[in-house]
Amino acid sequence: MSSAFASTGVAAPSPPSGGGRHIAVFNAPQPGHVTPTLAVVTELVARGHRVTYAITEDFAPQVKAAGADVVTYCLPSAAREASEDLMAGAAQAMQQNVRALPELMAAFADDTPDLVLYDLAAAGGRLLAAYWQVPAVLLAPTHLPYEGILSELYGVQDLSHMPGVGMLRMVLAAHGVTEPLEELLLAPRQAVAFFPRAFQRKADTVTAGSVTYAGPALGDRSYQGIWKPPQDGRPVLLVSLGTRYTHRPEFYRVCIEAFADTDMHVVMTVGHSIDPAGLGPVPKTMEIHPSVPQLDVLARAAAFVTHGGMGSVMEAMAHGVPLVVVPQMTEQQANAHQVEHLSLGLHLPREQVTPQALRDSVQRVTTDPEIARGVAVLRQAIQEAGGTVAAADAIERALTRAQTH
Repeated sequence: MSSAFASTGVAAPSPPSGGGRHIAVFNAPQPGHVTPTLAVVTELVARGHRVTYAITEDFAPQVKAAGADVVTYCLPSAAREASEDLMAGAAQAMQQNVRALPELMAAFADDTPDLVLYDLAAAGGRLLAAYWQVPAVLLAPTHLPYEGILSELYGVQDLSHMPGVGMLRMVLAAHGVTEPLEELLLAPRQAVAFFPRAFQRKADTVTAGSVTYAGPALGDRSYQGIWKPPQDGRPVLLVSLGTRYTHRPEFYRVCIEAFADTDMHVVMTVGHSIDPAGLGPVPKTMEIHPSVPQLDVLARAAAFVTHGGMGSVMEAMAHGVPLVVVPQMTEQQANAHQVEHLSLGLHLPREQVTPQALRDSVQRVTTDPEIARGVAVLRQAIQEAGGTVAAADAIERALTRAQTH
């Protein structure tokens, strides 16, 4: 075996027990990628399977709470910095995957899984599945590869123009994997999407083989804490830019000004790099936190001003909450396009954000009957998609197919 997969002394997961199969999950160390998978892990473990989850140490507690064994890999601090440039983020992810391969190979050296679940941002898992010659299922927290995705989201025409691709090709060749990288990354044979087909960008051109559009898998989020709703009966407005691109003090100040004199109770998250005291006077009808248990707030919310990450969009739709989307990057812009196309809310480009524009947008999404109908339609689609159970069923079908071939 070449030095790229040299042993690092990482402990292997515990041996199998019971009649279930061994499923390995490879994911990117980001909440928007990890959180959608946790309920599915819990469901698979409840069905008797053993799940080993490869992730960084900071996500280990919630992954263990979901019922999985954890194999951790290390990343340098610089690799954790978020970039709004999707191309830069993709290059960083590819570097992370190659860097983590030796640790992951060592951890699974004596315990090859029966099936691999992987995120596109953790493509190292897909490469390992090809190396081990075991089936793989893509877990998609956002749009599946579709015709034109590289040009729309990354500004390139083909995979060869993506940074880091040459390095991945070399790793594949060094280990005798003959499958083309284009097929491994852009044409997954099996996929589970955490959103309904109606929200998939250009769904008719998706390049995956078998796809289960399971919708969001919403499970226990008690690790996020508890939020108590106001007792004054005011409608609740949630404002959040997610977990990665949150250092936006000017945006938060505009929100404070926009909603200071409205009849809404505003719950706003600002991340951990912003001191709320530095945002100026805050009205009594507004609460500001680094983060909140989002599902708890959405259960009471009348509207959601959001960055438009897929997880946030789907959680809002599952609760019937209309959206004002202020995207931070191209993937979120694609989501904002779908939000407007399906009449789920409004797209407000961040360069157009003013107090008046925010007030007008929230007023519109909470009163427009067409938006109410659009939200109701997608909420029904999510309920029919099956969520956690549908995702686990699809994964078990992949296991069954693997056993019969």
